[in-house]
Amino acid sequence: MNDLVARPSPSLVATLSLSLVAALSLSSAGCATRSDPTPSTTSTPDTEASSGATSTLTSAASGEPAAPTTPSPPPAPARDQLTLVAGGDACFGRLVGQEILKNPAFNPFESSARIAGPADVRFVNLESQLSDQKGETQSPTMKLKFTGPPGGADALARGRIDIVSTANNHMWDYGKAAFFETLANLERAGVKYVGAGHTREQAYSPVVVEAGGLRIAFVAFTGIWNQGGLEYHEGRDHVAKAGREAAITGVKAARALAGVDFVVVSYHGGEEYVSVPLQLAIDLHRATIDAGADAVIGHHPHVTQAVEVYKGKPIFYSLGNYVMRMHGTHLETEIGYLARITFSKSAPPAAWVCPFRVAGVVPRPVLLADDPRRDIYERMFRQRVRVTQGSIVSPAKIGSTEEDGCARVSGP
Repeated sequence: MNDLVARPSPSLVATLSLSLVAALSLSSAGCATRSDPTPSTTSTPDTEASSGATSTLTSAASGEPAAPTTPSPPPAPARDQLTLVAGGDACFGRLVGQEILKNPAFNPFESSARIAGPADVRFVNLESQLSDQKGETQSPTMKLKFTGPPGGADALARGRIDIVSTANNHMWDYGKAAFFETLANLERAGVKYVGAGHTREQAYSPVVVEAGGLRIAFVAFTGIWNQGGLEYHEGRDHVAKAGREAAITGVKAARALAGVDFVVVSYHGGEEYVSVPLQLAIDLHRATIDAGADAVIGHHPHVTQAVEVYKGKPIFYSLGNYVMRMHGTHLETEIGYLARITFSKSAPPAAWVCPFRVAGVVPRPVLLADDPRRDIYERMFRQRVRVTQGSIVSPAKIGSTEEDGCARVSGP
């Protein structure tokens, strides 16, 4: 019976097997074409994921661990705020200059670092030249003529002062050569200056300081000149003279600079040891706010004057002395202010006054928060506020002192 069963030949079996494989291949190709009609050169999320999985499997097959995929961190949000701390008159002549000559590491700003240190930008009025006069820091024949030594520029840098005003009445005390030496010393120490320059154009030009991606522009002018009228003196080509047209032009030029976020005006003028700002200064400062300034910083009277909030912008008519000794017959020179202003791109500036007393033969500021006699000097500060704020028609409100000794400024 077995001999009667037909057995296929080996060649027939091979032929049938090849036919079956070919049919299955065609069937598979047809399914792929229907599910993915896109060309193979176009990537899609599915094919990218599949490719990644394939890479992982290949790595595993090769025995090496797959490299982890770390997502890119989100971009940091753009900063909206910048804080400026500004001080008044800082003089490196007289005994401060002698201290710098004896101790090149001297830092007259160290005692106020609690307030100034955390700021983004720090500003002072440089109330002296910085020149080498063979150890002399004050004229032996004229007590109001003085200079700091070249190391004063390094003291500014140690105090982390970013920019100084060089538009004031002492910028020509030892002459033209000492003036240019002052600029050179500041440049050497990396401290920017505004309101004076090698040319008239530089003197009147705004200077920009950048911090945290924000840009603040400064312009500076002086209404006082020790050598008579600045407009008649050779210094007119190197120091910016205050005036309504010059100030407004300077503010508009600063506002027009690319990327500038905030504009600050520095003004050196007024009457020494007088607590009431001149009407000329009031009109000038308001005009600069109208022109686009965000704040005005005043100095020269050596005593504090009123603070005003005009159209939402702070005006400090005089911050008083900062690093400059008090006057023996004008006891009000003992109290000075630091102005702390937080500028915002989305809100009006927020401002504080941070009072201190000028202490020591070599003057240094003692912040209210650090003063062992805080109760006494806080009462003196409040008395000073009553005197100065009552001297103008629309004074700002000065709030209670906070833990750090600063008091918030708000509109009337």
